[in-house]
Amino acid sequence: MHSKTPKSEAAQSKTARSRTRTAVVTGAAGGIGLALSARLARSGAAVVMADIEADALHRRAAELTAQGAVVTAVTTDLTDPDAVARLADAAFGALGDIDVLCNNAGVLGPVGQPLWEAPLERMREVFEVNYWSRVLVARAFVPRMLERARPAHLVHTASMSAFVVGAGSAAYAASKHADLAVARSLRADLRGTAIRVSVLCPGRVDTPMVKGLIAPRGAGGESTVSAEHVAELVCDALGSDRFYLFSNEDTAPRLRDQFDEVWRHLPLPPP
Repeated sequence: MHSKTPKSEAAQSKTARSRTRTAVVTGAAGGIGLALSARLARSGAAVVMADIEADALHRRAAELTAQGAVVTAVTTDLTDPDAVARLADAAFGALGDIDVLCNNAGVLGPVGQPLWEAPLERMREVFEVNYWSRVLVARAFVPRMLERARPAHLVHTASMSAFVVGAGSAAYAASKHADLAVARSLRADLRGTAIRVSVLCPGRVDTPMVKGLIAPRGAGGESTVSAEHVAELVCDALGSDRFYLFSNEDTAPRLRDQFDEVWRHLPLPPP
């Protein structure tokens, strides 16, 4: 009598992707959000796409529908608690249960300016989208997902800027540090439940948001990947216990430099 061999993580992820019937993606009108929506739809999932940019969102949703995708576009101001609650109502109404929630919407905000010169109102806007909208989406969706007690996966899009900070990037980097903390907290809060959590930390991605941008000193990496590559990475991780999702080939040296700097300042006992 032979015992069953446990499935590998890759096999578990493939099985999870095949069971992904429904998904919600925020920031879906372009960039990583659009690539995620398209990739999930190609896998057979029905997708609710949310974004504040109504024209672009509905145009992209129509394009995916013409390709055979099952998508629903919901124009949403993700910084408005009432609007996010309506998004949750619409998503659960359209999909029934939600297998994947991609908490992805984000903005770049002021870059290339020192903290004391960056417009304060624009810095606040960055936190409204990159931090508070993530909190609002999680609060609106996670309790309902828990009630259903079904396996699901929550993916937060952070950034390598949650680890690597250069000059002139205070607002964006600080918001991504905060969102990393939210994702880590959610992972701890949801341990032992059917909901898994991952945090996506891409480096430079070829999207309209960064097109033509010269990264501030010390903030940019040496490699660029496509949004489609990032979406494939996310889909490969669904159903697994992978928390940190890194997309760029220069991730390791960039992280090593950061943690070497921390280690250098760590007081050590004398030999």
